[in-house]
Amino acid sequence: MYNGNIIRQLLVERNIPNKELLRYLGTEANASLAQIVNGNPTVKRLEKVADFFGVSMDVFFEREKPFKAYPSAHGDNEQQYKEKIELLERLLEEKDKRILLLEQMNQLVNSAESRTDLGQTI
Repeated sequence: MYNGNIIRQLLVERNIPNKELLRYLGTEANASLAQIVNGNPTVKRLEKVADFFGVSMDVFFEREKPFKAYPSAHGDNEQQYKEKIELLERLLEEKDKRILLLEQMNQLVNSAESRTDLGQTI
């Protein structure tokens, strides 16, 4: 359930005048904080209030049941992406090692061919 008094608490805790919040919200001069605190603000307005304080909109609601975070696909995906990135980095390192080895082998073959062309045998 919405608890507008939390807005008052945040203003007091942060020593912010009511008018500063009202100015941020772009309310009319005759508007009062009571309309926001005691009323039923729209989500858009409440979002602006949350932005003003730098808090989540959840702060303004009392929940009968505590919030329980459910595993999100985003968190799981993030971990999967990190693991894939690590794997790709290891693959790139291995690829670079193999390229270096192939270049060294190519140099040996070329030098052996050069010696053979000169009539020398290995």
